[in-house]
Amino acid sequence: MDYPEHLSTGNDFSKLLTHLSPPRPKTTGEADGIAFLRLLEIVDHLRGEEGCPFDREQTVPRLLNDLREELHELQEAVEDKKHTAILSEIGDMVLILLFIRRILWEEKPISVAELLDHTSGKMVRRHPHVFLDPDPTIDKKTLWSNWEKEKRKEKEHEGRTSLLDGIPRTMSALERAFRQGQKAARTGFDWTEEEDVWEKVIEEVGELSEARSEGDDRLDHELGDLLLALTSYARHRGLRPEESLARANDRFSKRFRHMEEECRHLNRELSSLSPDEWDRLWENAKKTETSRSAENHGGGS
Repeated sequence: MDYPEHLSTGNDFSKLLTHLSPPRPKTTGEADGIAFLRLLEIVDHLRGEEGCPFDREQTVPRLLNDLREELHELQEAVEDKKHTAILSEIGDMVLILLFIRRILWEEKPISVAELLDHTSGKMVRRHPHVFLDPDPTIDKKTLWSNWEKEKRKEKEHEGRTSLLDGIPRTMSALERAFRQGQKAARTGFDWTEEEDVWEKVIEEVGELSEARSEGDDRLDHELGDLLLALTSYARHRGLRPEESLARANDRFSKRFRHMEEECRHLNRELSSLSPDEWDRLWENAKKTETSRSAENHGGGS
């Protein structure tokens, strides 16, 4: 597909995008731009000769670790619906990304305008059904097919031979399994019925049970297959297994903390509890959790 010159060169997109929403007040746009430039100048100054020794010692790997931590903090803020914390965490992530860009700029200069225009052009090219030939009835299969075709044309994706090449190996195993299944499904490689996926889960449970009497290598293999099958089942049910496990972790944490509190009230050490006492405390923690949940949803008296 041939694109208009202003889409392929990364120039001004304002005329093309004005139909998406009512124009924002000019003063608001100017304030956004001024605030962004101010932060950019602060980052540049901190990395400069008269800046901060600590910031000058920062490296991309360190900042990437900080970025991962900030992402987790943002996720918690969103889940807890803490508006002020959400603003703070998003700001921290923007700051870290600007520091990363500055460090990379020191090795090979690249302007912020070039970076943002590159991304704008990429989004427009990958959405021809929105910007070039509007088609509100486009189906998901065609949409994703067009998306992948455009990605393969882009220079940074040259050399990729598989649809799975774009999935980072450093992604969490559950999320990577979900994304691999999602991408494979877009080609038609997937179960057609949810019940078929569930039968696969049951099959893998049986194989894991058989592997218990064998070596750890076989057990490891079958455990991985079961987790992969469960991830596929979650995908067919519209669930993200990473998020499901995160919520399960939160439930476990709340219940265990409740048991710790109960032990303090009883003046008992955790290590002194019998299996029956552990069971009673755990069931009490679950009941307390259920009761609080009902109250939060208007079911309490």
